[in-house]
Amino acid sequence: MIDDAVYGWKSFLAVLTALLLLLLIGMFGYMLIEGWSWHDALYMTFISFSTVGYGEVGPLHWSGRLFSMVIILTGLVILAMFSAIVTSFLVRKQFLTTYRDKKMKNEIEKLRGHTILCGAGETGKTVINEFMKTKKSLVVLEERQHVIDQVRELHPGLCILQGDATKDDTLMEANIQHAGGLITALSEDTANLFVVISARSLKPELTIVARAVDPHTAGKMYKAGATHVISPNLTEGMRMAATVLRPTVVSFLDVMSKDDELGLRLEEFCVLPGSAFAGKSLQELAIPARTGLIVLGVKKQDAFAYNPQSTTKIEANDVMIMLGDSAKIEKLEALSRQ
Repeated sequence: MIDDAVYGWKSFLAVLTALLLLLLIGMFGYMLIEGWSWHDALYMTFISFSTVGYGEVGPLHWSGRLFSMVIILTGLVILAMFSAIVTSFLVRKQFLTTYRDKKMKNEIEKLRGHTILCGAGETGKTVINEFMKTKKSLVVLEERQHVIDQVRELHPGLCILQGDATKDDTLMEANIQHAGGLITALSEDTANLFVVISARSLKPELTIVARAVDPHTAGKMYKAGATHVISPNLTEGMRMAATVLRPTVVSFLDVMSKDDELGLRLEEFCVLPGSAFAGKSLQELAIPARTGLIVLGVKKQDAFAYNPQSTTKIEANDVMIMLGDSAKIEKLEALSRQ
């Protein structure tokens, strides 16, 4: 696609250069042959190759008429080439856009357990970056075309749909019926509230994370069906306080989350029924030795076990909280299926 764009621009510049050269050649040609002033010669050249049908600037000698014929024929060829390039560019752009959109919609229809992100603003961009690092399936819904262009430039392979996330049709287009979660990070709390209501009605068991700028809106979000509500003001305040009170801990978390080379992140792994891990202790599983993951905690129903002992038994539907990267989690998933 990039090569086609470069070729198109080169062709356009070549035709434009040919037009300018034709104007210059015609102007100097009429000045030499007919002895006209430069502005009369330029005007005659312009009306000749454009074939507008205006009268001649002055009487032409036979050599001037022959020269005019050459200018007219050359001008027609160049204008035809210019028209073909512009038409080809517009048709190719429309075709590529239609093909890309159709291909993307087909990909979205095949997704299972993906996450839908409503809004690609500053908060949304941070969410996108994290999903791209962890290589998790994400579908982005955004109305503003310039924002979509920015995100596509940074993440060419990302699935992005243009539309109003508060409408049921847009959520259905994002394959919400097969989604595993939804994050609404729109700029207005009212819009986020509408998304929560729509998403909950379309899929009652969906995990929904909503952004609430006004902390007082959080209660309404939960009543509307949000699973979790994040308030930026509250989160920022807690982080600022922690930076002063526990600077080393905050620095460690920053390095862990932002250093791509280090690749350490807090990950979770749910033990599904029938898994090879179910009914075994952490000592028997030997997760650190087999995968390199560090088990920090285990969630059993509604209770958390922090720093679990080696004798802790893992049951079906338990969720293990671990420190590592997505590649090690994939290795753990493979071991659980053995």
